[in-house]
Amino acid sequence: MKKTAWRMFPAEEGWAPAVSLTNLLVAIYFVLQEPPVKLAAGLLLVLLFAAAYREIFWRHQQAPLLLGCQLAILLVLTAYYHPMFAYIGFLMSLSLSRQKQSFMVGVSVVFVVGTIFAAIPQLKTVGPVILIMLLPPIFGVAIVPFIMRASARYKQMAERLQAATSQLERMAQQEERQRIARELHDTLGHTLSLISLKGELTEKLITRDPDRALTEARDIRETARAALKQMRELVTEMKIVRLVEEYQHAQTLCAAADIHLQLKQQAVGGKSNTDEHTQTDTFRSAIEVAEALPLSPLQETILAMCFREVVTNVVRHSQANSCIVTLYIEEGQVRLAVTDNGIGLNLNAQYRAGSSGMTGLKQRLALVDGKLQIDSAPQAGTSIYLIIPRVLRSEQRGEVG
Repeated sequence: MKKTAWRMFPAEEGWAPAVSLTNLLVAIYFVLQEPPVKLAAGLLLVLLFAAAYREIFWRHQQAPLLLGCQLAILLVLTAYYHPMFAYIGFLMSLSLSRQKQSFMVGVSVVFVVGTIFAAIPQLKTVGPVILIMLLPPIFGVAIVPFIMRASARYKQMAERLQAATSQLERMAQQEERQRIARELHDTLGHTLSLISLKGELTEKLITRDPDRALTEARDIRETARAALKQMRELVTEMKIVRLVEEYQHAQTLCAAADIHLQLKQQAVGGKSNTDEHTQTDTFRSAIEVAEALPLSPLQETILAMCFREVVTNVVRHSQANSCIVTLYIEEGQVRLAVTDNGIGLNLNAQYRAGSSGMTGLKQRLALVDGKLQIDSAPQAGTSIYLIIPRVLRSEQRGEVG
């Protein structure tokens, strides 16, 4: 079994907890002024306080109990040793800010009352200045945790608002792109149907009425040119959506939903298919993957829009905490798999209900001869595969030939 290196504090906490330990120097200074018996007892209490401080960062469920022990030790030190021991209360601020508000209020009130009572006997010798000297620790325990709590909540709300704003912007863009996709489908679908009918008619007229067949052939040519012009105008109007952009948006969305998103790539080139690796620098690797996609701009746009909808559904409905995106660049197709560990789907119920989301995905993919595949079961996660035929560039065609 591999041994884990001993750490004073969790790595995600940074250096702040260790730096805060310097407050114990005040306590140690005053303990060293005491006679031997009180010195030993005082050092033991300070050591217990420090031990509880460390354990709070590793045992989150026991944090209220450990904070209660720290408060009790602190009150004993201020009452039986010196009120200036209240300065080690700064060590409680960060952990206290992460507890329930009612618990924070109770600890703050007990600390303030206990510190003031401990300072009353010193008024005869030191004077009112002792109360002024105790203002920083009182502020640090009774006020700072509430400020830290409010700051953390504000930061969290700002991140969620930013994610929501970004999502709204992309939904507006998606609506516009869906409109253009519908126009492509309706316009080209009608035109291609017309060309198909005229082609059948021309085939029948070749032997019966060659002149009319020639006229129909010319009509087919003009209709095809008009359809090509319409398609170019619509595609030009529609902004190209890059897969890398959608992956970056997906990372932001999943992070806001506490879903770990991971990108993998599996390239299949010609005869061999062995190199699969997990990307470490996800943004950079996503850019490299996007630039290597052997897809036309329209195909990549359709793939990116479908990927966006799949990830949005994962966030909304899957209840997953992990999602793996795998890109397969194969000889004849590009396949994008999105796999989550959520509650899964009842595919029979989905098909009976005629899910509009799945229907929309299929319609988009159909524009580029793509396919949608789903592998899922209740409580077993979901894998969705977006499959688009691969476009061979000119140099690749030459190699194949």
